[in-house]
Amino acid sequence: MLKIKVLLLLPMLAFFWGCGYKLTGTGSVLPAKARTIAIPDFKNATTRFQAEHFISFSLREKFLKRSRLQLVDSPANADLFLSGEITRFEVRPVSYSAQGAANLYQIRIRINIMLTETSSGTLLYESRNQSFSETYETDGGDFFSQESEKLQKIAERLAASIVAAILEGF
Repeated sequence: MLKIKVLLLLPMLAFFWGCGYKLTGTGSVLPAKARTIAIPDFKNATTRFQAEHFISFSLREKFLKRSRLQLVDSPANADLFLSGEITRFEVRPVSYSAQGAANLYQIRIRINIMLTETSSGTLLYESRNQSFSETYETDGGDFFSQESEKLQKIAERLAASIVAAILEGF
């Protein structure tokens, strides 16, 4: 009788054990021998002053926190080279107050990114026209300082997404 119970229980355990939901990437695109990375400021093909500084700084910070790589200044001294370009930066009102003044804005950024192995010139990762956006309310204060604050948040989300894609294969 015990053998029958065990035989009936085993398939049920296997079913419940194996039906868990997992989200995994395909693995890092980084070569095992890579130890250093250069991430210069991205090119800025937009009219938004200093957008490249926000994004490049956030990427450097995320790579230092999440990877084993050391940051170096020059691509000539690096195993890996991460380059990019901001191709679009737009701010548009999406909601208005009863007085007709914009009180909710959306910032949208579009970028191109490439990660190359410097010794071979091999392209390890590329993302074109990757878009990120954030909406924010204005409080009647300085529009541009609020925009910079939101740009920093977008840059942090963007950097987290890119670093995860490179390190985890998402």
